[in-house]
Amino acid sequence: MKQVMYFTADWCNPCKKVRPIVEEMNKDMIDKIQIIDSDSETDLVKHFEIRSIPTFILVEDGTEINRITGAQTRENLEKFISNE
Repeated sequence: MKQVMYFTADWCNPCKKVRPIVEEMNKDMIDKIQIIDSDSETDLVKHFEIRSIPTFILVEDGTEINRITGAQTRENLEKFISNE
């Protein structure tokens, strides 16, 4: 099963631009994009070695299979999630 993790922070301007896109996509998806606050989830940040935000990580069966960073369009996120 695929899971998408979205690392973000309240103070991050690019994250603020992407957040509405993620929230809109979550309305349309069965498997939601997991929104992770990088400031409060420091163990996950360390585990996935997050160096910049926003960062999207695609995980399948517990293993990272893809990652993108920076503000993304809905189209880019859909391609990323489908792993094309």
